Amino acid sequence: MAEPTDVQRPSGALIVAVLALLLLLLTLFSAWTVISGASSEFLITTLAALVLPSILVATVLAGAALGVVAIGRVADLARVPSRLLYGALGGLPVGLLSLGGTIAAYHNGPSVAFVAAVAAVTGVLGGAFAAIRPISSVAAGVAGGVTVSAIGLLVAYFQNDLVDLFGNQETVGTMAEAAARLQLTTSIVSGVLGGLVAYVFLRRTGLTLPWPAYLLAGAIPGVLELGATLLGWIGRLPLTGIIEDYSSFDAQIVFNRLPEQVNHGMIVFFAGAFTAMVAVGRTMRRPD
Repeated sequence: MAEPTDVQRPSGALIVAVLALLLLLLTLFSAWTVISGASSEFLITTLAALVLPSILVATVLAGAALGVVAIGRVADLARVPSRLLYGALGGLPVGLLSLGGTIAAYHNGPSVAFVAAVAAVTGVLGGAFAAIRPISSVAAGVAGGVTVSAIGLLVAYFQNDLVDLFGNQETVGTMAEAAARLQLTTSIVSGVLGGLVAYVFLRRTGLTLPWPAYLLAGAIPGVLELGATLLGWIGRLPLTGIIEDYSSFDAQIVFNRLPEQVNHGMIVFFAGAFTAMVAVGRTMRRPD
């Protein structure tokens, strides 16, 4: 039987939740395979600091997706405390899953309790984020966010081939330039596709919504990316100190990831919002 289509339970929200959970499981498995192969505390800590932001992005998306489902089924939409409570409760299982996955991947590293706690809190905060109205815009935005993250995983998997495609000539200079071009292209393309997916999702609900709802849906992938980046910075604080004790060069590499992630989130934010606005604008009738 098809999901009901109404303001409180937008059609497709459950499917988005399943996809977001699959994305989280895939991200946690990827982190485990990367970190488990490390042989020293320094390497384990460095790899954990590098992969933590991607774990938190997947966590906040899954938390928001389950928050949408929980709010739609049990919350009183007219009451903000009710939406916040049930949204956070919906994100709690995601936080616990992320906590468990983080501990499994990083159990031999220092400050594991702090890092795992940040992962758990991220899931709860993602669920609480779903309290924003209209809830259908949140569901659409999460669908766009899953698209953005999926593109990121694909780019990471084919990283070497894509860097060569963007001009890598096996020198330090050309490699850096190719990586920068690839990152910018990835951010723009994923932002545009994320905004387009959010728009299509919202249109297919069949709900009559004003244009700001589409603007919100298109912007949400970038908002969640930026929120996860902030939480990732907090989660990496004890790790970067440990890395710096071993190698200031490697610590600088970890530090440099923050502005790169902020730039990515900002591009996704503006590209997604702009794309959703252009898409909905083309459907509006001109006044006679």
